[in-house]
Amino acid sequence: MAGGPSRSFPRHWGVLALFTAAAAVAVWQQIVRIPWSAPMWGLMHNQVDAQVYRLGGYIVTHHTQGLYAGPLMNDSLPFTYTPFSAVMFVPLSWMSPGVMRWVWSSLVLLALLACILIAFRLMGFRRDWRVWWVSVCLVLVVTCLEPVRTTLWYGQINVFLMLLLLWDLSRPDGARWKGFSVGVTAGIKLTPLFFIAYLMVTRQWRAVRNALAALAGTVAVGFVVIGRDSWTYWTGTFLDANRVGQPNEVSNQSINGLTAYLGGSAHTSTTLWLALAVPAAALGLGVAAWAHARGQVLLSICLAGLTMTAVSPFSWGHHWVWFVPLLVMLLTPALTTRNPARRVLFIVPPLVLVAASYIWVTYYPGISPRDVDWVHEVYGIGIFLRYEPPGVLRVLYSGVYVWIFVATTVFSGLWLALSDSGRARGTRVRG
Repeated sequence: MAGGPSRSFPRHWGVLALFTAAAAVAVWQQIVRIPWSAPMWGLMHNQVDAQVYRLGGYIVTHHTQGLYAGPLMNDSLPFTYTPFSAVMFVPLSWMSPGVMRWVWSSLVLLALLACILIAFRLMGFRRDWRVWWVSVCLVLVVTCLEPVRTTLWYGQINVFLMLLLLWDLSRPDGARWKGFSVGVTAGIKLTPLFFIAYLMVTRQWRAVRNALAALAGTVAVGFVVIGRDSWTYWTGTFLDANRVGQPNEVSNQSINGLTAYLGGSAHTSTTLWLALAVPAAALGLGVAAWAHARGQVLLSICLAGLTMTAVSPFSWGHHWVWFVPLLVMLLTPALTTRNPARRVLFIVPPLVLVAASYIWVTYYPGISPRDVDWVHEVYGIGIFLRYEPPGVLRVLYSGVYVWIFVATTVFSGLWLALSDSGRARGTRVRG
């Protein structure tokens, strides 16, 4: 929505009660149904990726080994991000693992709150106490979405990157420093480079220059602080996609992962991936640029985020945190319509998104992870990890996030086309 916030959040107490009840159910799910304190599977009892970040920061300050010389944890977890990111992670090395776990998790929750508040602002809502209350409730609710829960469980960084991108890209076109944060996020993790393409197709050329300058600055910082590791990374390591994982894992929720999984081969076809990913990127960016031109800023940014994740060679489930602002956008029609029949219709898309990305409670008796004496036999996972159905359902389940991207892009294009058609008819009538 173009312009400043102009909508008041619904004053009906029933609406606030529904969000409050949903938040209470989410808390019950995380504390009682999937005990948050359970070894290994509890929400706060893994944080393995944050530990890798911490060790990366430790290597920067203590030079104990090469940053990319080998695994940093469990003989299988290498440092996969840029040298600049390791410099940014240095403060984590000053904390004990226990302190870092709580600090990191608390910051993720605060970042989620900020993302939701920005999304409500972009949908035109004034930031009154109702919006704050509902935003806090939604923070708790989205912990029951697989991308968010695994972000917290692994101690992942994607919510912070999304916040920087949302904040930066939601500023007015032509803002002096717009694009700077895009370059910084790309300097931490390479996938946000896709947003430079987004800035190009939306013709925000000053932001493109700012992003490229900021990216170059992050590379320079890496070479100044850890020159040898930076040379190792930029002369080849960053091209090794297998450092992230095997592409045919069902956890790889990208176009490349879906084709590799269905093909049953650990060695994916680059030709097939490009044949699918390039048109998908063009479609996603095209619809995003269309939405941007129509003043639908949040839709435009969400489409760019979903497209980036879909066309990436490897996208874990927790990369799809873009479902959070997408959920706010999908909830808005149901919150703003005064027609009860339409409200029922409008609530279907957000419910479908929640169902497709929900942490489905799953029982796995007999699992005994290494170094853990007791494990609760129930934990929450994405629907794509639950089981392998036959036939066409296998295609839908195994690439569910890819299909959410496809549906969002196609229906957004149809909606924009209908809006343009309605605007044209209105212009002819007035003329």
